[in-house]
Amino acid sequence: MNGLQLGLLVLEAAVMAALVLALFRARSLLGLSPLYIVMGGFQYLEATLSVQVELWPGFVLYPASSVMFTANLFAVLLVYLKEDATEARKLVYGLVLANAGLTLVSLLVSAHFVLPGGGVNGSAALGASEFINNAKVATVGATLLFLDVVGIILAYEFISRYVSSFYLRILSSLLVIVAFDNLLFVGFLFYGTPGFAQALVNGMLAKAGATVFYGTVLWTYLRFIEPRGVAANEGDVADVFQLLTYRQKYELARRRMIHDTLTGLYNRLHFDEVVPQALAHARRYEEPLSLMILDGDHFKSINDRFSHLEGDRVLTLMGQTLGAEVRAADIACRYGGDEFVIALPRTHAEDALALAQRVQVRLRETCAFASPPFPWGTITVTIGVACYPADGAFETLEELVRVADMRLYEGKRAGGNIVVWKAEEAEAPRIAGTSEVARA
Repeated sequence: MNGLQLGLLVLEAAVMAALVLALFRARSLLGLSPLYIVMGGFQYLEATLSVQVELWPGFVLYPASSVMFTANLFAVLLVYLKEDATEARKLVYGLVLANAGLTLVSLLVSAHFVLPGGGVNGSAALGASEFINNAKVATVGATLLFLDVVGIILAYEFISRYVSSFYLRILSSLLVIVAFDNLLFVGFLFYGTPGFAQALVNGMLAKAGATVFYGTVLWTYLRFIEPRGVAANEGDVADVFQLLTYRQKYELARRRMIHDTLTGLYNRLHFDEVVPQALAHARRYEEPLSLMILDGDHFKSINDRFSHLEGDRVLTLMGQTLGAEVRAADIACRYGGDEFVIALPRTHAEDALALAQRVQVRLRETCAFASPPFPWGTITVTIGVACYPADGAFETLEELVRVADMRLYEGKRAGGNIVVWKAEEAEAPRIAGTSEVARA
């Protein structure tokens, strides 16, 4: 491996990251215009510099493409996350227009080489060819740039819906876009040539390495230097960036509104809104829908003996356990107090019973292996299970909840730590671990 070249690449990436962050950090004094100007110049260099580096035999990369291109995505995502869509729009348009303007000037300058008296020391043909080729590459780069910088925002917004880790959101968004750009840009330059596949792999590896570096720097900066936030935004909502900001705020506000802050599960509001639709869907398509209601045993005594803070720890642990055991399609909610409810679409009573048993076992194991031990010992829960249509042709969600709730309190009267259910044409087991299972 060519260690000197690799070290120089790392230094280039570090300098560019430091320059972007320094200019961004100084925005209260200088504004963001210096950052936009610098990034516009880097973008044109990225599209026109043809310097190659061979790190080891067969692995050739372009420093401008791998280091400068990813730096631009890094800057766009930084501005979008820390400022708002309006500022991100300015940077995007500034980069694209700067690239387009410099491309046009390059084309005009190249005309000097072909006109009489043009050229330097007889190199007119070479100079014209070089300028024209650079202009073509820059034109393609400008087109891809617009797709890339809009794409990085769209990718981040989309991935944020499914990925909770902030670092993984940043890294995944950047990797998706560099893969997209690498495929199109390398395809334009090398498609149909013998070295196309190798150039594609080399380009992706180089950009992926730079992406990991910039993504880590961005996460570190936002996590420890400038805490993340989205500023207020005003303006023309017809713009794609403006729409994204409003949607981001709406999704964030809605997520906070429908989630229980203590356990991280959905709350009663979301349950009342979504589960009736799930039951209607099950009735329409003749699919099963199971409902589980769980209640912590002797929860009040934990609050009285060990304080409400310990009670909150119990609820948090129950929420984490339920969240880890349910499927993505299931709807796990904190119903109120120490009572939880889970709606299980396309799930028969037997499968709901299996989930209930897993929850009891998981809670018992978590408490048994806790280090240091929990002061309140082991958590047990009583669970009532009802299923459509096995338990009846329920017209409303309230009817289904009522059946599950009756079975829950039947289990409470029996002493707790029990699952009460009913299965159609099936004999229920009597014991599951240390908890009992009863058939209503």
